[in-house]
Amino acid sequence: MAKTLHDDGRASRFSYELTQMLVRLVVPLIARLRTGGLENVPRTGPVILAMNHIHWTDIPLAAARVPRVTHYMAKIELFQKPVFGGFIRFLGAFSVRRGEGDREAIRTAEQLLANGEVVVIFPEGHRSESGALIPAHSGAGYIALRTGVPVVAVGIQGTKRVFTGLRYGPFRPTVTIRYSAPFTVGSGGKLSREGVAAATDEIMHQIAALLPPAQRGPYGGEPAPAVPAPEVAS
Repeated sequence: MAKTLHDDGRASRFSYELTQMLVRLVVPLIARLRTGGLENVPRTGPVILAMNHIHWTDIPLAAARVPRVTHYMAKIELFQKPVFGGFIRFLGAFSVRRGEGDREAIRTAEQLLANGEVVVIFPEGHRSESGALIPAHSGAGYIALRTGVPVVAVGIQGTKRVFTGLRYGPFRPTVTIRYSAPFTVGSGGKLSREGVAAATDEIMHQIAALLPPAQRGPYGGEPAPAVPAPEVAS
């Protein structure tokens, strides 16, 4: 299956900022959004945001308060939807074939990072039905190790309750998003299977440290660093 044209993460800044503004207007109606450590996201330069994934609303909510264009690595099936696919591509998303070593997606991510952009990756590869972390694929660790750019772990919880029942307005659920301090897993250069696995595990443990113990899954065995504070609510 061929990639689509212009699947390179390029975004229309005007469209992105307009969409982000609309998301910020809608969020208070559907969720009490609490964020911690947002100041840890670098305001300039390349950075990988590595986050857990439990609901489709993770994507707009995690980027709602980040003051930069965020480029999502998204499953290729989304780009095959006639209208939606074009929309997310316009906002800077780029496709990846899940379950494969998609070298083109990796090259796109690396090029965006070389250009000083923000790339968002879900290391687990797909949504967790239980809400707890599941074993990660190696892509995030590979890209982080190969490029040597800073990684900010993102832990999100509460989105599975968004758009369920009559949870709107005063009854809206609380969504909490925490951003870790930036860290690196390597400085680029020669890679090894063991090194990539170690980098992936480090990223996942950093994400786990931002989540409650019940959501840490197989990554709950390491001591957790301090949770970013204070939280900002809406």
